[in-house]
Amino acid sequence: MTRDMLAEAAHCLAAGELNRARALAEAVLAQASGDPEALFVLGSARALSGAPAEAVPLFRHSIATGGATPERLYNLGLAQHQTGDLEGAERSFFAAILRAPRFAGAYQSLGVTLAARGNGEDAAAAFRRAVEEQPDWIEAHLNLAAVVANGRQPQAAFAIYRDLLARHPRNGHILFLTGTAALNADFLEEADRLLRQALLRTPRDPGTMNNLGLALARMGRVGEAVHMFRQAVAVKSDYVEAWFGLAAALDAQGDSQAALEAYRKVAELRPDDPGTDSNRLMMLNYRETLSPAELHAAHRRWGERVEGALAPALAADPRPVLRPLAGRRLRIGYVSPDFRLHSVAMFLLPLLESHDRTRVELFAYSNVELPDVITDHVRRSVDGWRDIQGMTDDAAAAQVRADGIDVLVDLTGHTAHNRLGVFARQPAPLQVSWLGYPATTGLAAVDARFTDAIADPPGVSDDHQAERLVRLEGGFLCYRPLGPTPDPAPPPCLENGFVTFGSFNTLNKLNPEVAALWARVLDAVPDSRLLLKAGPLADGSVRKRVLALFASHGIAAGRIDLRARVPDNDGHLKAYGWMDVALDPFPYNGTTTSCEALWMGVPLLTLPGDRHAARVGASLLTAAGLPDLIAADADDFVRRAAALAANPDRLATDRRTLRPRLQASRLCDATAFARSFEDRCFALVESRGTEKGVFSTAL
Repeated sequence: MTRDMLAEAAHCLAAGELNRARALAEAVLAQASGDPEALFVLGSARALSGAPAEAVPLFRHSIATGGATPERLYNLGLAQHQTGDLEGAERSFFAAILRAPRFAGAYQSLGVTLAARGNGEDAAAAFRRAVEEQPDWIEAHLNLAAVVANGRQPQAAFAIYRDLLARHPRNGHILFLTGTAALNADFLEEADRLLRQALLRTPRDPGTMNNLGLALARMGRVGEAVHMFRQAVAVKSDYVEAWFGLAAALDAQGDSQAALEAYRKVAELRPDDPGTDSNRLMMLNYRETLSPAELHAAHRRWGERVEGALAPALAADPRPVLRPLAGRRLRIGYVSPDFRLHSVAMFLLPLLESHDRTRVELFAYSNVELPDVITDHVRRSVDGWRDIQGMTDDAAAAQVRADGIDVLVDLTGHTAHNRLGVFARQPAPLQVSWLGYPATTGLAAVDARFTDAIADPPGVSDDHQAERLVRLEGGFLCYRPLGPTPDPAPPPCLENGFVTFGSFNTLNKLNPEVAALWARVLDAVPDSRLLLKAGPLADGSVRKRVLALFASHGIAAGRIDLRARVPDNDGHLKAYGWMDVALDPFPYNGTTTSCEALWMGVPLLTLPGDRHAARVGASLLTAAGLPDLIAADADDFVRRAAALAANPDRLATDRRTLRPRLQASRLCDATAFARSFEDRCFALVESRGTEKGVFSTAL
């Protein structure tokens, strides 16, 4: 009779008739209190009813009286996981696997538990065993791909999704996931193909539209990307990610006004997200119509909002006190998402490698999403390496405090993936902004911004900063290419018979004022051409817009040479051989492109403006010993451009001599720059007891 009742209870359990299964199991236990099968059925019914805490002791009792079978251990592990006892669940799943080495479900559940415990590598191993034992198990494949992707191995994750898609080619969801994985792995052509196929299956799915838009934008097809993002928000008007993508694509096109409107929509939908405002603030740097005072006010409003929200926490846990330096090195921490193949590395690595390690101890706080060879280089160049990618701002700030950092340096400002929230929490006695952003952070918690007297003339810029300006002698930047570079080519005018002016800056720097001045240059030099190279110029609609911008000033399309992005760095540098003279945009000058032009023997002509972003070109040329390339005003810019064009001998000489002159200049003197940087850090420490204003103008 008892056996029959247990058989029926098991049948009810499998059929989802949990109340009946529970009643039958309890009836059996009333007759035989330690029956292991009845205990197991009752425990399973309790767990499936949403009471895993009640199930755990029943499973344990079942194991104690009837033996540790794989099934009992597995179900115990499931219940333990549900109650939050992840360590116990891990032990139970391992025990089940030891008794049944081909138990696919136990491997799958073990992987879930290990992932929840933050052990992604072992979780991936468990999921791999699950799919080995059960190759068509979609959930196990998806879990494996997800944990591999979370481990920042996007290419490996894509391979898993691709194999799964080969097994299930008609599954639209897997098709979407595979296309998204291709996007994350930067296999953009594959992402385009797969996501378009997914869109054919679900024509009104905004997620597919959004991801396809992202792929198109990265490929430089920003006109198509804008269209796709607009379709996504038309289907789902509150789709924040699509509005964000639309804003970025419009910005890449150079349509700053429409981009700002899209960012405002993002802010409406996500009002408490500082990152959204960071993107908007970044865009404001491209607008000449905004005065330095207005630019500062916009940043300060952001800073006041962020710091106001943190005020209660900071009152309870104030900024650390600077420790005495006697008998120890000054501890400097650098924070960035760009410890990777990125332009920041061209200016950071010379400093890191030239620091006097008897004076300073270096820490790097890495917010890098996809590490690469430069990431490894930075890791080897510092005393302490901290990976804060994925950490909350609170956790990252706690790590900085625990490391006892004296001077914390932000290298990002309001650019992508910044960690200004960490600085707002004031984890270091002194905090500095340098390199990555051409304006104030807006945070009163940042004590200083490192600059120089050319980029920020004393008395002119000081009132437009939340920080105090600390001016480095000889320039605020030090440049070095990341690897071997090709030799400069002869100026193309010698063969072409006409002069080519050029710019490889992003298109959001090509505003109407820049186009008007460059059109004057072309008018002043008959038969001259203008070469522009940027990723979005692969897009027909973008090319049409740029040509129209110059046509409005009477410049024929035949005089404008538009090129898309060159895929490799060697080819990119060789492309400077296509131009004779580089033109610097404003109010947001070039930085990396300016240094690259000079390195490749191309003279760069700049027109300084009224803010840091508009004076970087003048700073670079001053540090390089090339003040004759700095124009006094727009008329002088045109005159100097025409004079360069009329002097092919000078252009040919520059191709041979600019690189050696650059190498011998202050702009490439890493040792001198490092000493200046360190001296300013020590001066900040010595002045820590004074008001900010005391040391801001003295340094």
